[in-house]
Amino acid sequence: MHPYVEKIASVGAQANPTFQTLGIEPVSWGDGKAVLKMNVTPGILNGSGFMQGGFYVILADEAIALAILAECDAESGTATISETTNFFRGVNEGVIYGVAYIVRKGRRIVFAEGEVRKGSPDGELLSKTVVSYIVTKA
Repeated sequence: MHPYVEKIASVGAQANPTFQTLGIEPVSWGDGKAVLKMNVTPGILNGSGFMQGGFYVILADEAIALAILAECDAESGTATISETTNFFRGVNEGVIYGVAYIVRKGRRIVFAEGEVRKGSPDGELLSKTVVSYIVTKA
């Protein structure tokens, strides 16, 4: 098992400073999927009163990384090759979920998607992030 995933299993959000800063909670991971949970707070809203777009990307990307690393061994690392996010709807309160899943995994390249959803892991779709990662060996 990858050390990061072991640490998430052991100490939860304390394993990741970004999780602590934004109040992200790991919900589940494994089998090429991961779910994270976050409260929308006033400190992450933009001047128009909606969550700033970068926070959608962070939540999706962190969920994607966890989904991929949960499939990697201890000697593997990852790096993003490309990442694109489409935004569908704004949010200014409540709980949101980052839901990620591996679409295709080659020998070194992994294609994955992450969605940000309102209220539950299968709630209203707010954004979708599509990525490709390279898996490296130490």
